[in-house]
Amino acid sequence: MNQPLQARRKFLKSLSLGLGGATYLAPMLGNLALAAEGVERKSPRFLFVLEGNGLPPAQLHPRNLPFVVREDRKQLAVHPLDADQLPTSLKPVEKYTNRMVVMQGINGEVCGGGHSTSHGALGAYNTRDGKVIHDATIDNVLGRHANTVFDHVVLGISAQDRDVVFNCSATGPGQSAATFCSPEAAYKRIFGPIAASNTTREQTYLLDYLKDDIRVARSSLPAAEKGKLDLYLDAYENIQVRNQRVKQLASTKKVELTEPSDRFGSELPEDRLDAHFELATQTLVAGLTDVVTIASGVGFRHFNIQFSKLASQSKHPMGHAVIGGDKTAIAEAEAIRAYHFQLIARTMDRLAAIPEGNGTMLDNTVIVYLSDAADKHHTQCLEWPYVLLGGSPGLKLDGRYIVYPARENPGWRTVNTIHNSLLHAAGLPADSFGHLMAGVADDVQKGPLEELIV
Repeated sequence: MNQPLQARRKFLKSLSLGLGGATYLAPMLGNLALAAEGVERKSPRFLFVLEGNGLPPAQLHPRNLPFVVREDRKQLAVHPLDADQLPTSLKPVEKYTNRMVVMQGINGEVCGGGHSTSHGALGAYNTRDGKVIHDATIDNVLGRHANTVFDHVVLGISAQDRDVVFNCSATGPGQSAATFCSPEAAYKRIFGPIAASNTTREQTYLLDYLKDDIRVARSSLPAAEKGKLDLYLDAYENIQVRNQRVKQLASTKKVELTEPSDRFGSELPEDRLDAHFELATQTLVAGLTDVVTIASGVGFRHFNIQFSKLASQSKHPMGHAVIGGDKTAIAEAEAIRAYHFQLIARTMDRLAAIPEGNGTMLDNTVIVYLSDAADKHHTQCLEWPYVLLGGSPGLKLDGRYIVYPARENPGWRTVNTIHNSLLHAAGLPADSFGHLMAGVADDVQKGPLEELIV
């Protein structure tokens, strides 16, 4: 490394140490330091997006390929993805086709079935209708090794009127992690702890706490880093914590609070989900955690949500109607799924705009989309569709459609191998995650997927 780069990174790192809000601002400055040196991250961030009520494989199937039902899949098939041929559900992320892998046919019988696998979707085990949590889920395992402020953050929406539910993520045996369903409560949970006095405890907006530190940081940074720091801070502005940040930071007068947008207090699932994606983006950009899970109606008690802007019925009857082939229900389910990918695309856009190392934050962020009910309403988890997007030096996210053969055919694999692959990509190699299926060969359920790992 040359001397100017060494001095530049040393300056950026030392700057954060002198700031009163260093716990929250330091991760941003640390990213600037890495960008200044061109250093790549050792492991990626992860955003898990779980949608309740099943994901029919046909809703992820490219239009230019003949659809083969599970029973007729006899061997592994790999096809390039064509952006023009993506199905309705995936159209919002078509610009990221070359950063996406769609996976069909992975067997998930180890997780049981029913309306939901609950914690089993991320744990690779059978929760017996949500009654038993056997161990930590993959999001927690990945997050607790990242040395961030929070091991992981779980956000979600539920049909039940509660601020917090316990439905999909776990920190250990019998220990469910809280899923924050109120965006307002989630915001306070994530950013409220940095309040240092009675006055600031009443003001739970991050930029109020950090305004002096940010002003010092911006005034001390070289011009190039000023612009990059503004990109990080834009993540906060995007949820309307501030709408005049630059003017307020330059003023010595008392800062007037700007209320969060209506989405944060809305009762509509669409608005709350939108707000949660904003929070997820903000939290990842700030470096407060490397792992966020968004649970959209996950779990039997939580999935019967009415997306009134997108559908004429709630998701429970919709699930039954989709199984019955009802065209209206199928179209509405696809519209809801496309909405999720619209929010994913927005997150990817923002991460792609922020420099990191020799690239951007998107180059080091893996988004994993799946359903807690595998392939359908009343699932048996015989196949489990997945979509992986983003970037990671350890994963091949390169525009492919991978279809695995049905059980007992050569090359069939279980969901454990996907979790193993994510651990390998994070520098935490594991050959066995979750519970294994009795009487099934190790090469089916142990180790990572060679189709994913670099």
